Amino acid sequence: MKKNWFWGVVSVIFISWIGNTIYFESKQLKEPVILNTYIDVPSSENTSFTLLYITNKNEVVELDSLLVDGYTYSNERNYFPWFGEPSAQSYKQEFTHHFLKEALFTLSEDDIKRLHESIQTDNVLARFTNGQVIPLKVDRLNFKPNKPQDIEFANMSGGSYNNTTEREIIYIKDAITMNAFELPKAIQQNIDIKIMLWKDTNKGSSKEQEVSMQNWTDIDAPLYTDVNWPLQIEVGDTVGLFFHTKDDIDDVKPIALMQDWTGVNAHGKSIRHGISIQVDPIFSQKQVNTVVKKARGEEK
Repeated sequence: MKKNWFWGVVSVIFISWIGNTIYFESKQLKEPVILNTYIDVPSSENTSFTLLYITNKNEVVELDSLLVDGYTYSNERNYFPWFGEPSAQSYKQEFTHHFLKEALFTLSEDDIKRLHESIQTDNVLARFTNGQVIPLKVDRLNFKPNKPQDIEFANMSGGSYNNTTEREIIYIKDAITMNAFELPKAIQQNIDIKIMLWKDTNKGSSKEQEVSMQNWTDIDAPLYTDVNWPLQIEVGDTVGLFFHTKDDIDDVKPIALMQDWTGVNAHGKSIRHGISIQVDPIFSQKQVNTVVKKARGEEK
C-alpha cells in the first residue's frame, strides 16, 4: 500500500513538472522580436534613434547591430552582463517571461542615405548577440532635411505632462488660415488629437496653462477630425494641440514624428509649422502577450 502511495506521489509530481514545462515553453520566443515603430523626423549631422525589442527573460540576448548594405552599425546600449547571468540584464520593462529592451543607433548623413535606400528594399538586418539575424520590419524609418519654422508662429510651451498626453501651445503672430491637420494613416489608430483656439490672448496667458494641465477627457475641445476646416486664426490668438496616446489597443508602438501643419498667411503665401509628436509607450502584460502570440504564429 505504501509503495502504491509513493509511486502515486511521484506520478503527480512528474505530470505537474511536464505541465509546467509545456506551459513555460509556450511563452518563449524562438527569436527576439523588434517592435513595430514609426520614425519620421528631421536629420542632423549625427542623427540618433531607438528601437525597442523583446527577449526571453531566461536568456541573455542583446541587439548587437544593424546590417545595412555591407555596413555595420552597433547598438550603443548593448549591456551584456558578466558571465551571461540572466538576472544582471539591463532592460526597459520587465514582464512575467520577457524583457523589453531598447537599442540606440547614431547615423551620419551618409549613413542615413544608405539606410533609406536599403529600407525601401527590405535589406536592413538586425543581428543579435546569440547569432540570430532577422529582417528589420517597421512602419517607417525616415529622416528628412531640417526646415526652419515660419515667422507667423511662436511656440509658447510643449512637452508631456502625464504618461499618455502631450501638448503644444502656439502663439500666432500674424493672421493665417490653416489647412486640416492630418496624421499619417499608419498611426491614426494610436493617437487622438484635440485642437483648441483661444481668441485674442496675451502671450503667456494663464488660461492656456490651466487647460494644458487637465486630463485628456476634461479638455473641452474638438478632435482634429471634427474641426471645421480651414481654421481662421487672427493676430494674437493662441492654438493648443493636445496629443493623447490610446492605451486600449494591442498594436502599441513608439512614435517619433515631425508633422507639417500647412496653411497660408494674410498675403496668400504658403506657410508651415512643424508639430513634434513623441510617443514612448509603457507596455502592459496583455500587450506583450499579444506580441508574443503573433510572433509564435498563435494570433494574427
